[in-house]
Amino acid sequence: MNIDLLAIAAHPDDVELACAGTMLMNKRAGKRTGILDFTRGELSTRGTLETRARETEAATKILQLDYRANLEMPDANIELSQENLRKVIVQIRKTRPTILLAPSREERHPDHEAAAELARRAAFYAGLVKIETKDEAGNPQEPHRPLLLLHYLQGHHVESTIIVDITPVFEERMKAVDAYASQFDGNRMPGDDLSNRKRETVLSQPGFVDGIRARAAYYGRRIGTRYAEPFWSPEPLGTRDVFSLVTKTIA
Repeated sequence: MNIDLLAIAAHPDDVELACAGTMLMNKRAGKRTGILDFTRGELSTRGTLETRARETEAATKILQLDYRANLEMPDANIELSQENLRKVIVQIRKTRPTILLAPSREERHPDHEAAAELARRAAFYAGLVKIETKDEAGNPQEPHRPLLLLHYLQGHHVESTIIVDITPVFEERMKAVDAYASQFDGNRMPGDDLSNRKRETVLSQPGFVDGIRARAAYYGRRIGTRYAEPFWSPEPLGTRDVFSLVTKTIA
């Protein structure tokens, strides 16, 4: 299996909230895309495991993903353990991505920070020949190291290294956010626990979804487009075509 772009998420809605537009833009360009969720988000204040699963399935279809898997690590307890590291290495070797997207290394949610560090370590160690792993069928896996690791931004602001124009797919990208209806104020999925829905969360606050639109518009304005998503890279980024860097139409 070869997935061109693999995004790692601590929780099933992280990619949809942060960088779904980039996933859709690459899918539209003919790339194979996938998401690797670390947990099922079972400790989310709102919703149930059943509603979260249905919402994830709906978002997966909207994003037209070629691959999605869940490592079922415990929510709110993503440990930097050898066991978890090995799970991520197995997935990287299975999907063999060229580009790996991961959460920011500085975040409000500790699970996001832990997922970022596991992704960084696994991306490197997956390329070492002497670390041996096997696939689900028990066959030895070949080493593989992604050529590029980018961190997407969530709660905290980090000065971006690269900003991706997502204007052509923005409304479709917002449909992937809307798929997680149980997490937002004023929406309810069948079977949801109404008692939990009375509890405020960051996502349920009025204006949260508007904030996603505003952030996309802010970063779009910075590069001369309508909507965009920011990323941070630990390494310098290169290009073979300097004109591909031009996104502005007015100087």
